Amino acid sequence: MLYIGPELGLRNEEIEKHKLETEKKFGSLDYHLLYAQDVSVGEVISLLQGGSLFAEARFVVLRNAELIKNKEDIEILLNWINGIKSQKYDDAYLFLVSDETSVDKKLENLIPKENKQIFWEMFDDRKIPWLKNFFNKNGYKIEDDACETILNLIENNTEA
Repeated sequence: MLYIGPELGLRNEEIEKHKLETEKKFGSLDYHLLYAQDVSVGEVISLLQGGSLFAEARFVVLRNAELIKNKEDIEILLNWINGIKSQKYDDAYLFLVSDETSVDKKLENLIPKENKQIFWEMFDDRKIPWLKNFFNKNGYKIEDDACETILNLIENNTEA
């Protein structure tokens, strides 16, 4: 999966949903949250290909995917994707994540269209209703003025 865009909250909720579904499907999960600047693509693929004594599936979230540009890294990912397709594995999951709205074209071309999603910032007219709903779900009421103040103080995403 390739999840990009500045809307961190909705994107992270979607990843968490997939993680919980995978955990439910397999019972146990070997979960890794990694950053592209700290780990090589080869190491990520090793985690995905390696079995675990304690988990039935592997789930890797690789943040800062916009940093993956090296031809060798793209080739490693391509080989892994082709291997999964040919052997029909369903116990290894890789989520490439970026706060940017695009990644290197060669990387983007590896991912099927149905496995890509851009998470855009929320429109201004939806922010106050979303914030009021968030507070209501947690048992609080909030005035429009308070919502405006909060929105002026935080970053423009639902996670903040």
